[in-house]
Amino acid sequence: MVGTISIEKSEKLSALLKREGVTHHVLNAKQHDREAEIVAQAGRFKAVTISTNMAGRGTDILLGGNPEFLARQKIDASLSPEQYREEYEKVLSVMKAQCEEEKKKVVEQGGLHILGTERHESRRIDNQLRGRAGRQGDPGSSHFFLSLEDDLLRIFGSERISAMMDRLGIEENEPIIHPWISKAIENAQKRVEGHNFDIRKHLLEYDDVLNQQRHLVYDMRREILSGEKIKDRILDMVDQEISEIVDQNIPEKVTDVKVDFGGMEDTVRNF
Repeated sequence: MVGTISIEKSEKLSALLKREGVTHHVLNAKQHDREAEIVAQAGRFKAVTISTNMAGRGTDILLGGNPEFLARQKIDASLSPEQYREEYEKVLSVMKAQCEEEKKKVVEQGGLHILGTERHESRRIDNQLRGRAGRQGDPGSSHFFLSLEDDLLRIFGSERISAMMDRLGIEENEPIIHPWISKAIENAQKRVEGHNFDIRKHLLEYDDVLNQQRHLVYDMRREILSGEKIKDRILDMVDQEISEIVDQNIPEKVTDVKVDFGGMEDTVRNF
């Protein structure tokens, strides 16, 4: 299974595999109607699946394939319910034997292998992708490939990692495998996660303020519609407006100023 961070990159990778003649399936938002089917068969022998943001998806990947899904694909959906059930049982037994044989071959090859083309901004999504391998006691493995031109490293750690590579004497085309590099990548992910957390925190705070305003407005609306305390509320509003008009036309703490009564009168008339 090949993990990508966007639909655009999954389709680009799919085009490269098509050019090389590699049969594969693409699992992204454009194939949502076939999502469960693609996930269910991702563990078949020689199966290649390209995925974006691989979370639970509600379907487990079974090594060797899912016999129930395979059986349903083989049966004519136009059969009557009784004929369908009878045919399904026959085909299911055949598919179970086939999936069991394929599972043995997959296990011999080391199980499902997860290949990450980039690191996601969140470690949680990386772990979700890794978690697709080695489930239910089955063997599995994962490997991530990164480039200093990836968005995560380019924005948050490219210069530091480049300097580190120079100090270690690593050639340009040589794969980088070093604990320092892994730590720098993890720190970059933590910074992105912290930034996203702050965004969600501020958004929640703004929403709380709007929610309080909403409650005040609706409480006032209910009081007005029910006829409660309307006179007192109107008098309070008039008093508040008068205070604001006076404050606008009479400077505070000034006694020898000529008061613009005409301006105050115009303000009241235009109100």
